[in-house]
Amino acid sequence: MRLAFPWALLLLLPVLKMVADHFRKTSGAALRFSSLAAFKQGPQTTRQRFIPLLFWLQTLALVLLVVALARPQRPDMTKGIPKEGIAIELVVDVSSSMDISMPFKDTTMSRMEVTKQVVEQFVGGGENLDGRPNDLIGLISFARYADTVCPLTLSHDSLLYYIHELKIESRPNEDGTAFGDALALAAARLQTAEERYAAENGKDTGYSIKSKVIILLTDGNNNCGHHLPMEGAALAEHWGIRVHTIAITDPPEMKTVQTPEGPIQIEAEPLVQERILQKIAETTGGIYRRATNEASLRDVYGEINAMEKSEIETQRYHTYTDIFQPFAATALLLLVIHTLLATTWLRRIP
Repeated sequence: MRLAFPWALLLLLPVLKMVADHFRKTSGAALRFSSLAAFKQGPQTTRQRFIPLLFWLQTLALVLLVVALARPQRPDMTKGIPKEGIAIELVVDVSSSMDISMPFKDTTMSRMEVTKQVVEQFVGGGENLDGRPNDLIGLISFARYADTVCPLTLSHDSLLYYIHELKIESRPNEDGTAFGDALALAAARLQTAEERYAAENGKDTGYSIKSKVIILLTDGNNNCGHHLPMEGAALAEHWGIRVHTIAITDPPEMKTVQTPEGPIQIEAEPLVQERILQKIAETTGGIYRRATNEASLRDVYGEINAMEKSEIETQRYHTYTDIFQPFAATALLLLVIHTLLATTWLRRIP
């Protein structure tokens, strides 16, 4: 425990003087009398024995109030402020097709709800995902238009709230899939953040971006927007941003191919958007993966989580919690008891 204002203990000096004056007054003679022997032999009533309690109730209340003024504090756990980390933009498709059901454990849920749960675990931890406490993470959603839902932040509690509140686009005039625009917006956000933190390093802000990453998740083909997907990929490549792409799809269709050894089953050709997503990842040094259910989607984020690791140096600091409230409350209670006794049972009439 520590005291935030230890100088407040100087107020105990008047209290000590009050106690000293009390004993000096008690020991001194107020009225000269030849002998008090007869009075001492007389029995004391219960009320007489409790009268000194008034003084000590008042004294103890004053001591507790002085201690409360000194603001005693209890140290909490030592925390750390990250000094270096990875900046990650989570880019999530919220078009109407994300309302299609996909397997989730023993049941089914919409692609949107499954994505939200897995992304929340990627950020905050859970289900074999460690979380990303030291990284700047932002959130961008897109349908026909790309929107910054949450800027890059270290306050992941706020970010988790925004992820949880993601909704599928329900307005027909704003439905669509513009992941080219979303990719360009995410790249611009990361580049701006890097430039800002680089400029602030001279001011001892204590945080620097080690690398920049975009995780793009979609279940459709780019069919609207101002930027082609490869234009966004070119921006990311130019700014040194790695893009990991995830396609939410149904299980791949199988087709039969005749071979000299007999017919075999192989996967059908990937869809156009899958080939584009794969090209984006290859261009920027990221990975492309397909997810058909909750388990495979979590595996993808787990793979990305393992890839994007760095040694994080943290700046340690201590936090303290005020614990003056019990002292103040006890002092108030003692003063109330003192007042009640002094005006009722232990009342003294001059």
